Amino acid sequence: LLTHKSDLKNGRPTKFCDAVPLCHLNTGLSLVPEIALAQVSGIVGAAGTVISGFYHAHDNLKDNHVDVFSQKIADKIAENQDGAVLVTIDSKRLALKIQNDGLIVRHNVAEGAWKLSEKKLKLEHESITLACASALVREGIFRELVDFDNHLDDITQDYVNVELNMKIDSCL
Repeated sequence: LLTHKSDLKNGRPTKFCDAVPLCHLNTGLSLVPEIALAQVSGIVGAAGTVISGFYHAHDNLKDNHVDVFSQKIADKIAENQDGAVLVTIDSKRLALKIQNDGLIVRHNVAEGAWKLSEKKLKLEHESITLACASALVREGIFRELVDFDNHLDDITQDYVNVELNMKIDSCL
């Protein structure tokens, strides 16, 4: 899930400020997304942010399509948030030295319809952010990521990833 401060410009979020991982398996029969949306909404609301998008990646590096599971979650977010986005991570662009963000952004244009965005998302402090992302990939920090699915298996695990976010912040 992607969150932003509750400010919109032309019906679109102006700055995404956090990402909360939902699940590591795309299983359309799971209740995880519905439970997570409800719980995360309360947490981000208390922080003055709102859920404003959904991001996903595929385990097949060459796959960039939007699957039904991801679209349904994004559709649910779009029902409650104007300007919602659906972001696909282009896994082919992830490497030890990341050159660009590798984000494929779609905006909701009608119920159940998503269109590739004409505007590209801009990373804040792009060169520093990409260098930091490269360093973190080399360190294998992604192994420490806890998603909501992990949290449901063991509620002591922090799906908000406070410690991981502190490591990321120290890199920036």
